[in-house]
Amino acid sequence: MSKPFKILSIDGGGIRGLIPAKVLMELERELQKTSPDKKLYEHFDLICGTSTGSILAIAIALGIPSTDLVAFYKAYANIIFPKWYLKIVPRQARAFITSIYSNKALRKKLEEIFTQANGGKAPLLNDLKTRVCIPAFNGNEGQINVLKTRHHEEYLRDYKLPAHEVALASASAPVYFPPHSFSFSNEFGSGKNINMIDGGIFANNPSLIGILEATEKLGHSFSDISLLSLGTGKGKHIIKTGWKPKDIWFWLFPKPRLLDIILDSQAQITEQYINFLKRICDKTDGGFDYLRIQYDMGGDTIDLNASGKKDLDRLEAIGDELAKNNLIKIIKQLKTK
Repeated sequence: MSKPFKILSIDGGGIRGLIPAKVLMELERELQKTSPDKKLYEHFDLICGTSTGSILAIAIALGIPSTDLVAFYKAYANIIFPKWYLKIVPRQARAFITSIYSNKALRKKLEEIFTQANGGKAPLLNDLKTRVCIPAFNGNEGQINVLKTRHHEEYLRDYKLPAHEVALASASAPVYFPPHSFSFSNEFGSGKNINMIDGGIFANNPSLIGILEATEKLGHSFSDISLLSLGTGKGKHIIKTGWKPKDIWFWLFPKPRLLDIILDSQAQITEQYINFLKRICDKTDGGFDYLRIQYDMGGDTIDLNASGKKDLDRLEAIGDELAKNNLIKIIKQLKTK
């Protein structure tokens, strides 16, 4: 039997990234009890992350402790997502021509923490310590992109990209943040990426990207795969007749419900696709190991741009509960030889 190819997948979800960050923090603590010198990334062969998940994926692949990532969300939520009315009052018309938030504070903080983790030099994808895949939509070309480390002979460009720019490209959710454009120049080459937006548009749950990467590109069979997929909480979006369906303010501002529905729906359908794929594989080549950790918020959804203490405390508590209920299963999965 082949050694399992272990994939960690982390959904997008804005500030709700605090949920998987908390789960990973508790997981890392438990793993270090038996392997104190082993970083979290060393337990995985591939890490995939979209949007807020891209921040977590890259940070973990740089060796940043999950404790620091939980602290990041709690400390900087109100800087990344300041109260919306502080931006748009008194000129609400700006909502139609720009984003709710600037990405400058997030970009600065990502560059800072990634650089610190890389010994004082801003890291490239080439500096990540394990294989990573980051979905982003290329608005300049109108095409989906999956930005990857140099773990295959065909991957000749993405490894040159600054890690913080890649994370911000994947996290630039339309309406929330402006499209992200950046230039790069380093020892490997130079180039430009224009109008990159949130990878959640097509892969808010990047689990399928991980499976395809492992099988199609890296040559593993489905039976080799061991997939841990962490969600950021799913809501129940009820749409009723007469519920302001024609009100653009309701759908897009200050809480972009339309985008939230799209991202939630994409994550849910991917979960169903993987369950279907697993059932098919179970009948043919022995299937693959799949563990999905997700919290159902029902109708009491926490907004992707929430930044109040009450919401942050609730997100952390959700992560705690998920960890308590699932750590044994996760550790058993990771210990499988």
